[in-house]
This record gives sequence, structure tokens and C-alpha cells, in this order.
Amino acid sequence: MGTIDRSEHLENRKEYLSKFKKKFRLEQLSNNLDSLKNIQVLCIGDAVIDRYVFVNPKGRALKDPILSTRFESEENYTGGVLAVANHLSSYVNRIDLVTLIGDKNPQTEFIRHSLSKNVKPKLFVKPNSPTTLKMRYLDRYRGNKLFKVEDMNDDPISQSLSSEIMAYLSKELPNYGLVLLLDYDHGFLNDEIRKLIQEKSKSLSLNCQVNSANMGYSYVDRYKRADFITMNDAEIRLPMRMQFEDIEKVIDKFYEKLKYPKFLVTTGKIGCTFFDDGKKYSSPTLTDKVVDTVGAGDSVFAITSLFVYSGFNDERVPFIANCVGGIDANILGNKEFVDRQKLLTFIKNLYDGVGNGMG
Repeated sequence: MGTIDRSEHLENRKEYLSKFKKKFRLEQLSNNLDSLKNIQVLCIGDAVIDRYVFVNPKGRALKDPILSTRFESEENYTGGVLAVANHLSSYVNRIDLVTLIGDKNPQTEFIRHSLSKNVKPKLFVKPNSPTTLKMRYLDRYRGNKLFKVEDMNDDPISQSLSSEIMAYLSKELPNYGLVLLLDYDHGFLNDEIRKLIQEKSKSLSLNCQVNSANMGYSYVDRYKRADFITMNDAEIRLPMRMQFEDIEKVIDKFYEKLKYPKFLVTTGKIGCTFFDDGKKYSSPTLTDKVVDTVGAGDSVFAITSLFVYSGFNDERVPFIANCVGGIDANILGNKEFVDRQKLLTFIKNLYDGVGNGMG
């Protein structure tokens, strides 16, 4: 971004925040967050363990055209639906969780230890499979990601396991006001389970992720019903086959074709747009610093789902989305979660900076 563009960007952000601050005081937003506590939430989706392996690059190997590195350390973080549940844990009193792990290297102890105390997991087990593990190798000093290795079995689950999961969900789904469905297409959800969740959920929030493992096979249009959806730029463009069109045209076409009533589209540096039954509310990005974008979409999905379910269907949704995303993009992986206090502190700092030449 050039100097003039950056200056204009910061000025637009300042003008946006000034108007937003006048309409929504910090106290009001804090009260909005307090009102979420008693929502009965069920999270369903793919569990992921994110392993960050830190190495010291040494140079090109003498005998092979590959980068030689020295191992330094590694850390494991909860990802996927596990991270979504943890993000929610400071906003609502209790979160129930349904997911799938493997019988090979199941990571059960790590999962139970890493989940917040008010998250209650129901873990189904897939035979002859690992719990999905994504290993990212990083330059310890620069923080650059070098490459990724995935250990997973994304083959369809057996009919007997599918029937077991469906029997459980058929009984439990009617007990929750809000169901958050995180679909990575990593071998947990099949069409039968997806259909059941759509039919039995009182209110359904959906994030159907496009990733390197499912590219071309898992788009959001496989769902006929969702009350709220979050997507990034690629996830709305791919099913519409609209690669270069203006994002506003893509949003209009998406609604015209699929008729989902409410959805949020994040577009990286541009910001995000919330669509609500024909109305559009947009927000620019609220930070320029980025450490790691892994998991940012999950946190945005988690917290905006609560806002939309509670009826705050206006400018607050894209604003909260960009606040949450801005916080999460400055956390390595899911090492920490975007809790209520982090969010309010971030908003307060934005509000305090409006009159102080932000940037």
C-alpha cells in the first residue's frame, strides 16, 4: 500500500470509528456482550490439533536441493471446532461440543486439558484414523512459515458410526437455541449428518471452510439451510464462479442464487460486509499489524454468531468481526483466545484513539 493510499485508508478508518462510536457507546457494547451469557450453544465440527514446530534454518543441504533446518521447539494448540468452543467460553455460561477424534494418537488428554472448563465435549471415535494433526514448520527468528504437513484420514466414516452420531444428534439438537456448525470436510460430516443438523437445529450458524485438503469439493452451497454464514473472499467466490468481479456483485449474486438470509463476508485488508435480508453493513479493517491469520476466521465465526442470534443485526456485526479478527491475527495460531476482556480492551483503545490521530 503506497503512502497516499495508506493515509486515505487511515483517514477512512478514523471517520468510520468516529461515526460508530457516536452510535454505539462502549457501555452499550459491553451490555450487548453481557446479554449473550444464557444462550444454549452446541458446537459441531472437525477437531484439529495445530502443531507449530520452530526450527533454525541452516542452509541448503549439500546432497539434496532442500532446506536444512535444526529443530528448536514445538507447541500444540487446539484448532477447528475446539478453538471455536474456546473462543465462546467467556461469552456464554456453557458450551457443548460434538466432534470426531481418531483411535490412533487420539490426543484425548490434550483436548480435554486444553478446553475451557465450561466446554463439555462429546467425542466420537473413528477407527484406523489419527485425530487430525496439522504441523506447521516456522523459522524461529523470523516467524515465517516454511511448509505444512497434515496427518489425517478424511475418508468417509462408516455407516455404523454415522448412525451412532445421528442417533445422538437427533436427541440432543432440539435442546439448544443456537447450533454452530464448523465444516472442514475432514472426514467427520457426511450428507446424512448435514441434512439432520439442518432439519433439527432451531438456529444454525455455518462456516463451511475451503482449505487445501478439500479444494473444489466442499462449498457452502451443499447446505440448503443456514440462518447465518461466515465466509472469506474465496469461499463466496468459488461456488459462484466469480473470480474477478467486484465483491458487491458477488454478494448480490450469492443471495439471488442461494437465498441465505444473513451472512458475513471477510475480505482481508479491505474489511468485511454483513448482509441481512437485502441490507449491507460494512466495516474497514481495524488493525494493520498481522502475526498469523490461522484461526482468525474461527474466532470471527464464533462471536459474530452470538451477535446475530441475539438480534444485533446491524453495523455491530462487521465491527465486532473486524475487532475479533484484528485481535486474533496478532496471536500465533490459537495459543490464546479472543475472550470478552480482550475484545472490550481492543474496542476501548480504538475509541480512545479516534481523537488522537489514529495510526
